[in-house]
Amino acid sequence: MLKIKSTLMWVLLAVLVSGCSFRFVYNHLDWWTNWYLDDYVTLTDQQQQLFDNEFEQLHLWHRTSQLPVYVQQLKSIKADINGDINAQRVKDNLAQLIQHWQNFLMAAEPKLQPLAFSLSNSQKQQLITAIQENNQDNIDDFENLNEQEWLEERSDEQKDQLKSWFGRLTDEQKDQVTKLSEKYQRSFMPRMAYRQQWTNEFAQLLNGDLPDHQFKFEFYRLFVNGRSLRDEQLNTISDNNSEVFANIFLYMVTTANDKQRKRINKKLDKVIGDLEYLISND
Repeated sequence: MLKIKSTLMWVLLAVLVSGCSFRFVYNHLDWWTNWYLDDYVTLTDQQQQLFDNEFEQLHLWHRTSQLPVYVQQLKSIKADINGDINAQRVKDNLAQLIQHWQNFLMAAEPKLQPLAFSLSNSQKQQLITAIQENNQDNIDDFENLNEQEWLEERSDEQKDQLKSWFGRLTDEQKDQVTKLSEKYQRSFMPRMAYRQQWTNEFAQLLNGDLPDHQFKFEFYRLFVNGRSLRDEQLNTISDNNSEVFANIFLYMVTTANDKQRKRINKKLDKVIGDLEYLISND
């Protein structure tokens, strides 16, 4: 279930990344999701049919009710970029992205809960083991950089992301983004601690042999309100990093030259056009 959430989270965030394949990916989400799901649990034919039917309904709901909301937000972002943008507006848009995700989780939860409840003991173990292995792989892949090395890498990643939207940055912009990026804080270890706690509680739920009504309650708590398991350290770091990003993005918008401004408007128009196409063509 964690991998399903991660996969669909990627799709939601993809509305902010312009790419020629976005329409294709969105229109073939059933294939992508099943491909990821196969790495985590092997469903019976009956379970697979249930999943396919529920996913088709969820996909239709998302296309008809959520994509128009994304379009509206992106048009608002474009207006802000070409008008009087401020750091609070940037943070508000980041918060709105999280709310989009929460809306999706609330819609997906009643469709995935019966499937989770129907898993056999061997399927439950297969799923739990796969999630734990994924967590461990993330830890193993974590580069043990010192603070300065991590900041330099984070700064380079930030400049690459900005370059994809604004085009080539000036030397002055590069220097300022580097300086602002020094305020980023590392979140990997508290984030992995949160993921492990979520995994542990999910494993307890699957192995608890709870009656249906109690299983529904606990599944909703973990699937929809799982962020409540994040500790204060992770929340503080996340808030700080959102603040840093807002300041960096605001700086870039307010210092963008004509060529950079033209590029980001073109990129936003491309994403908006893709979403409007997907809304009208299913």
